[in-house]
This record gives sequence, structure tokens and C-alpha cells, in this order.
Amino acid sequence: MKSLSNQRHLLSFKNESSSLQDQSSSFRKLSSSFRNRPAGLVLQAAFLLTGLISCSKMNSTQDPSLTAGSATGDALKNLVISNAIPAAPNNKVAYYAFDATPTGSPIVNLPLTNFAKAANIVVLFEGTAWEMADSVHYGSPTSYILTVNPHYTSYASIIRDVRTLQAAGVKVLMNVDDATSWNTTTPFTTYNGTGLTYTQFAAFVNACVIDSLHFDGIALDVEHLGSTAANSHYTNLIKAFGSYFGPLSSNSTSTIYTAAIYDGAQAGYAIGQSTSVAQYLNFVEDMGYWENNTTRFDRWANTIGDSKTMVGVSKQYNSLSNATTAAGWEPTGGTKAGIMVYAGNVDSSYTNTIMRAVH
Repeated sequence: MKSLSNQRHLLSFKNESSSLQDQSSSFRKLSSSFRNRPAGLVLQAAFLLTGLISCSKMNSTQDPSLTAGSATGDALKNLVISNAIPAAPNNKVAYYAFDATPTGSPIVNLPLTNFAKAANIVVLFEGTAWEMADSVHYGSPTSYILTVNPHYTSYASIIRDVRTLQAAGVKVLMNVDDATSWNTTTPFTTYNGTGLTYTQFAAFVNACVIDSLHFDGIALDVEHLGSTAANSHYTNLIKAFGSYFGPLSSNSTSTIYTAAIYDGAQAGYAIGQSTSVAQYLNFVEDMGYWENNTTRFDRWANTIGDSKTMVGVSKQYNSLSNATTAAGWEPTGGTKAGIMVYAGNVDSSYTNTIMRAVH
């Protein structure tokens, strides 16, 4: 996968928090006590609790479903929790690329709600959670994801379709691009130039994705370091995300944490060939679409296990025959995690046929 959005994602924080451990604890407590509050109040309270400057305005002003007191808003917490996490091999992951160019027959540009009816996990690819959770500091009417897709010209329209998917039992994840800064002590820099530690950044992502937007988890896009290997700063961040998302988190029964990796980006090895790191994730998805499917599956599964590994396919590289074979295949004596289709909105028929081949 390749991220086409080059926006900078920044948010203001003070450096007055007492300790990193206290910050993480405050955010965890915040998740339960503020999840039914308006989105703006969630992040504002979170940042105040940890000595951080709050965002001035959130998308609760744009999307009624984020406001407590509305029929949708009051049901969001229970909705997210009630949607069961699929079990291997039935993780059917469809990426929605906002700038995808449809090539099906007939050529139809579909919204989130209709592009992958057979999927049970959808990943929003391009854009960021923080621009939707805090449109004042990160968003713009001319944001990339609001200008490349005829179905979405506002963040509220995206969130409304996410709610429709969730109501149908689909888990919705937000893509999070890795970055060269993840190999440093400050993986994220705020809009006013303040660097965040890995624990602060992980807490911030949780505040955006879960507490504010009420999505179901995150999918890392691991490719932006290229040939540079991940160091301990990077893996500390991967583990810190696991405090809020995935099988070792306090939300283990309701959130999904995954990563798209491949052998062309060295950072992927720090996840896919490390049981101590991969344990924090539900599964990994190989995105070396042009490579042999069995070879790339084994590259990770031989270390972290079959049920934590799946291959991804893409219409650009994988024929329908190749992709459906990958979806129906199972490793000898094991069970794969599932199947992933990147840019599933390129061709809905292609995507749904692949999902239905999983058995």
C-alpha cells in the first residue's frame, strides 16, 4: 500500500504531565468514564487530565451521532462492544481507498456502505483519525480525502457511513501510517511543534479512534521507513498501541489491532518475525501482492503462527483466480487468519467474490 496523503498531523500538548505511567493510566480511566460524552469533551477531558492542552472544537458539531443524547450516540458504546471479533480464518478485511479508481464492469464508484458486502472488517485508508476527531487543528474542507471521492465531501458523511457499517456488524478500523519519526523518542509532533513520546502518542490515537470516533481499532501501514530497520523506539510504540487495541488491551473483546507488512519494508520484520511484538496484534496482513502467496505467508507464519497471518491481494496484481485460491487455501495442519483485499472499492464484484471464497 502507498499512502497518498502527505498532510502533517499535529496537536498541542503541554509538557507538564507528571509521568508517562500516570498519563497512560489517566487515559485508560478516561475510556470508561467519558465514552458516552460528546466527542469534543472526550478529548478535551483527556488532555486536561494528563496536563495537555485540549482541542478547541471537535466533530460532534458536525456529526450528531457523536453527541450523547442522540439515538445513535447513546448506543455507540454498546454497538462497538456487541460486534464480535471474527475468528480465524474468517477475518475478511476490505480496505476502502478514498482515491481508488473503479475498474469493474460496470464501472461504479461505491461508498463505504456498499463496496464490500461480504467483508466483516473494513479499513479506512488515507486521511487520519485526528483530522476527523479534531477538524479544527487537523482537518480542512480541502483535505485530500474530502476532495478525491464523490461520496465524501465532509467528515460527517464518512462517519455516518461508518455507523451504518457498524450497525450491520462490521468492524471499522482506521489506517495509521508509520513514519521515520517512529524510530525516535518523539514519534509524533503536534501542530504547535511539541513532540510526543510513544506513550503519549499511543494515548492520543486511542482518544481519537475509540473515545472520540468510536471506531473499532487500527491498521498500521508499515512501509514508510523503507530499507531502514525498526529500532526499540519503534517497537515500544507498537507495544504501546497494544495497551488500547487488540488482544492484550483492556478492550480485547471489542477492538482489532493489525498491521500491513511486507518484505520490502524492513520495519515489518520487527512485527512479523517477533513473537514478543506480534502478540499485541490480532494478526498481520502481507501486502507483497506480486509475490508468491505461500512464500509470503510462511515468511511471517513460521514465526508468529498461522492464525496471526494472512495475505493481502489487490486487483492491480492478483487475478481473481489467484486471489480466490489464496482466500480458500489453508496451511497444512493450521488455520490462517483470513484474507485481505486492498482498495476493495476498485471492483466490488472482485472483492466480494474473494471474501466468499474463505472457508
